[in-house]
Amino acid sequence: MLQIVLAVDFDVHNWIFVFVRVGAFLSVLPFFATTNFPAQLRVALAALSALLLAPSLPAYPHHESGLASLIGVIAVEGGVGVLLGFIARLVFYAVDLAGSLIATEMGLNLASILSPETNAPTQAPSSVMFFLAAVVMLTLDLHHWMLLGFERTYRVLPVGGAHLSGVLFTAIVAYSGRIFWVAVQIAAPVMAASFIVTVVFAMLSRAVPAMNVFAESFAIRAICGLVVFGFTMPLMAQHVLNYLRRLPDDLMTVAQLLGAG
Repeated sequence: MLQIVLAVDFDVHNWIFVFVRVGAFLSVLPFFATTNFPAQLRVALAALSALLLAPSLPAYPHHESGLASLIGVIAVEGGVGVLLGFIARLVFYAVDLAGSLIATEMGLNLASILSPETNAPTQAPSSVMFFLAAVVMLTLDLHHWMLLGFERTYRVLPVGGAHLSGVLFTAIVAYSGRIFWVAVQIAAPVMAASFIVTVVFAMLSRAVPAMNVFAESFAIRAICGLVVFGFTMPLMAQHVLNYLRRLPDDLMTVAQLLGAG
């Protein structure tokens, strides 16, 4: 009977630690972190995921640790979940930045709408890019691969085994810097079209000095930008897909750096 009680006790402690990491991960992950997603459902998903993951993990030796040490482990697990969720969320930062670049090139940066993710003002192309990334992720079941990559992190980063290091900070900075390159790749067709329109009207201003280049080019820039934006949507989706496919490996890399710190 004592062995059964101890086994249940170990499972409960494991469940708590996994619940904290999964809950922190879901609180930052796209879709689950939106303002219109019920917090009760997010907690229920975290509890169910912890219930499925905890039995497969080795029991944490809580009997050798005091209360302060256990609270420290919970705090560490929460930080690990937030960091992994931040890495998974970077793709949506990239598409939001790409939408801002597209809106600036088309002259639509002054027209704002409410973001479906944060209910904050944003540009229309940014919202379109958000829905594009969401449709790509959900249609191809890439969110399942992301959650599977999160489950695999326990193989290299056990409960309470996270440590900070200089290599980890360097990797996070590199991942954060990659969103600018991805955003430029996504917005490149619209930026090229805007550049061509600018060159054409610059030449027209030389030929017809009386022409109000700014007023005449605004509508042409917006129309050309919308046409290019619509026709290059599959190319933009491919860039988003390439980024999403790397996410499980990115999660494993960050987990390995946390475990090796």
